[in-house]
Amino acid sequence: MDRDKRPDPREVLEKIQAEEDKIRRKEYGKLKIFLGYAAGTGKTYAMLEEALELRKNNIDVVAGYIEPHARPETAALQEGLEHIPFLMKEYKGVNIREFDLDAALARRPKVLLVDELAHTNVKGCRHEKRYQDIEELLEHGINVYTTVNIQHLESLNDNIAGITSIQMKERIPDSIFDRADQVKLVDIEPEELIERMREGKIYGGIQAERALQNFFTMDKLTALRETALRRMADRVNHLAKEEKKLLGRGEYSAGEHVLTCISPAPSNAKVIRAAARLAYAFHAEFTALYVETKTIQNASEKVKKMRDENIRLARTLGAKITTVSGEDVARQIAEYAKVSNVTKIVMGRTAHKIFFGQTRKTLVESLNHYAPNLDVYIIPDLQSGNGQKPPSFLKTEHCLKGLKKTDVLILLFMLALGTAAGFAFSAFHMSEANIIMAYLLCVMLTAINTEGYICSVLSSVFSVLLFNYFFIKPLHSLQAYDTGYVFTFVMMLSVSLLTSWNMSNIQKQSKENAKRAYRTEILLMNSKKLRRVKGRRDIGDELASQIQKLMNFTVIIYMKTGGRIQQPDVYLREGIRKENRASLIQDYTSTEERAVVSWVFENGHRAGCTTHTLPYAKAIYLPVMDDDNVSAVVGMVLEERREIAAFEYDLINAMLGEAALVFERFQKMEDKTGDSLTK
Repeated sequence: MDRDKRPDPREVLEKIQAEEDKIRRKEYGKLKIFLGYAAGTGKTYAMLEEALELRKNNIDVVAGYIEPHARPETAALQEGLEHIPFLMKEYKGVNIREFDLDAALARRPKVLLVDELAHTNVKGCRHEKRYQDIEELLEHGINVYTTVNIQHLESLNDNIAGITSIQMKERIPDSIFDRADQVKLVDIEPEELIERMREGKIYGGIQAERALQNFFTMDKLTALRETALRRMADRVNHLAKEEKKLLGRGEYSAGEHVLTCISPAPSNAKVIRAAARLAYAFHAEFTALYVETKTIQNASEKVKKMRDENIRLARTLGAKITTVSGEDVARQIAEYAKVSNVTKIVMGRTAHKIFFGQTRKTLVESLNHYAPNLDVYIIPDLQSGNGQKPPSFLKTEHCLKGLKKTDVLILLFMLALGTAAGFAFSAFHMSEANIIMAYLLCVMLTAINTEGYICSVLSSVFSVLLFNYFFIKPLHSLQAYDTGYVFTFVMMLSVSLLTSWNMSNIQKQSKENAKRAYRTEILLMNSKKLRRVKGRRDIGDELASQIQKLMNFTVIIYMKTGGRIQQPDVYLREGIRKENRASLIQDYTSTEERAVVSWVFENGHRAGCTTHTLPYAKAIYLPVMDDDNVSAVVGMVLEERREIAAFEYDLINAMLGEAALVFERFQKMEDKTGDSLTK
């Protein structure tokens, strides 16, 4: 057989995955989106017209939520439809109408109309966003018709802001739009839309006048319309390629892999969106790499929050999140790109100025040095140099604030030790070179035994000053008779700084290696112990033990036996007082928390604290599942309500994935023997 005609294993795998996804989606409801490029294009009207046509054909159509626009033509179409009553939620003393998800699931019509796909639900609803309500409806086999404007797509946010000068706060992931079974563009000429606005058919009074002066101008509407048409064309091309691949008649992507990087920079969101659009256009794998450095570890909470928001954005846009550690960011990116077969890197560019307008070597230039064969796409940061304040983690006061008392004591002790050694050498009439070496040794010891650069730098500077003050004539002054000593001081300071910098880097690298080894050990230990468990309860014990070694959370594990959720096992974290344990256990297993657990068991998605689903919970709940079967739910109490870091979250997911395989093994044994392995 000719080797060149053999099928590529990757192509075969992609085809199998596509076929499995198609079969799985047959069980889901169908989603139809009515897309517009601005308010008033007639999205809701077109949706209601189609709904009435369906009803004429005896199809069960129900209006789940129609936005009350106070437009007579739209209101007239609603009169013949069954409506699910609004869910009234109080927010800041005002009753707000929301879509009643539970009522819709109970009614379970063939087709449900839910207006405003990008809407943000009021606090207290199950999901934070309406598109998540719709996803749950689809998972229950309910067909949904919905509406959205093009400016609400996440990947187009920066482009739309460039057109309208408005940052859209309500956005939806592009994956929702692309996975829709149908998208109908409700088009209208910009001139006609402006005329409708003038006639008061969209907004009335002052609101219409403001819209005509700002958003509803000919150039902006034309640009928005063009964006919508182009995005529709991209979607059609994307679907055509997917269909050809599924049928085995299309060309497979030549292994394209797009990489972008995550940082706390304000411009990073723009870079991530640009990378997502590039990955979509090339039909490529999409990865977002986060390089964890000591600087960001010691950064303020505001900076970490910006980083976490960018991680969430990348995940929303379909990126695989990967975390590595190291101080040389460019080298870490290059090494990851090489081992992961990355073909394109999307980076941001900021003009960093030093003295007299010159620019220091940028991250992109360093990356080109380490990986010259990679295609690097640069997204300029137009806000650079416009008076932006530096991030708080670069400010001197933040660095000094992070100093530990023990580090300061070590610094003072080493300076005193170096000075004492200098006096001893001087008493024995030894040369000044020996005194300098004593100070350098103390600088090195300071760098080894303290954290960060501050103590090392201070040690270098004060060593030079003490050497000059105590051992250079005239004594007890910061002057020197011999001008040659100026060169000695400069060289001593340079060597001291270089020594302290190198030792600090070695210390950091050692800590990172130890941290990485510890995390790897946890995974290996988890795998080894799970293979030896004898019952379901043992699985929970081992999972809780390994998670607490990693993060020291309070862990709550729920299991399902015979179709029923069992009583939870609660593993309190270290440091909780005995007198508080009973009340905390009761609090963590309350009716409200169990309601979240039931939802996770039923839907197979994470929920709870720091998620967009039932975020009021005290813990985040993750399903332990294989295929579509949820064997258990693991809860982790986030007392500070801070999202779990990406690297730790991936490790925990890996543990849960391995536990799911063990649960599956027990289930097969139970099916054969008819016994329940709960002990």
